[in-house]
Amino acid sequence: HRHQLNVMFVGGPNERKDYHIEEGEEMLSYFFEQMFLLPARIPHSPQRYADTVGLVIERKRLKTEMDALRYYVGESTNVLFEKWFHCEDLGTQLKPIIQEFFNSRQYQTGKPNPDELLKETPFPLNPTSVMEPFSFRGWLNDHRGEIKQKKSLSIFGDNFETE
Repeated sequence: HRHQLNVMFVGGPNERKDYHIEEGEEMLSYFFEQMFLLPARIPHSPQRYADTVGLVIERKRLKTEMDALRYYVGESTNVLFEKWFHCEDLGTQLKPIIQEFFNSRQYQTGKPNPDELLKETPFPLNPTSVMEPFSFRGWLNDHRGEIKQKKSLSIFGDNFETE
């Protein structure tokens, strides 16, 4: 999987105010008790409670793909600060961008600098509402008969790019 997927265990708490945007989908699970598939190109801010551990699975990015880390003005959807980058390792690449934000005039003033924001994002953002997390154990119990009859069964349906 090393050449196709990024698999990460993440711990809580995570109470940051940044939003991550990527071109691919992410599968998120809290030890398979709750899981969901995040559609591609949706700004998201993963929040985790203290003393929790989650599993994140995402595909490796193509060399042409860009991710973004974005902050918004207060509770609005107006972009305060954003940084677009080719992501190879979120674990090492996010920290300097977060630090750049905290050192920025935008952070100090709460006002965006239009000269530093892209006029158009590298790809259109996805306006889809995110699905509610569901119990993987419950899903397995509900579909046990189908799973025994078939070699494969889609967990998330056909509404996603990942197959």
